[in-house]
Amino acid sequence: MSLLAMAAVAPLIIKASFSGYGPAEWSRSEKCEVFENKIVVTRTYNREVVSYEFPFNGSEAVQNLMADASVEKVDQEPNYLCDGPSTSVNITYPTVGLGKELLLYSTGGCGSPKKHRLGPASQALIDIASTFCPTTH
Repeated sequence: MSLLAMAAVAPLIIKASFSGYGPAEWSRSEKCEVFENKIVVTRTYNREVVSYEFPFNGSEAVQNLMADASVEKVDQEPNYLCDGPSTSVNITYPTVGLGKELLLYSTGGCGSPKKHRLGPASQALIDIASTFCPTTH
């Protein structure tokens, strides 16, 4: 399946943030999905869901950055925080396989290390997602 065909059904970039565990009424999450021609932002407050959709015209640049990011090195560091806020940024890249994601950034937690893909292409993709989903824990 071509990257363009895949982009019609799967987001190119996915950024997800969660406020961590606590009372349900204080629960917050944010998900940003960058598709070929749109960006969908979904925010959840307790059980209430608010979605926004923005047009997007940068898929060629994103595809080029994804190719470069796929070969950039991943750095890890310990993270001993449990049940705290978390953020992850992933891309859906064809060489990984349909429906599978390639990690760009993760806060980790509960024994999972913090991971960050190092390089200018990865940082650019993270910046694109963060423009529309600014929450990063």
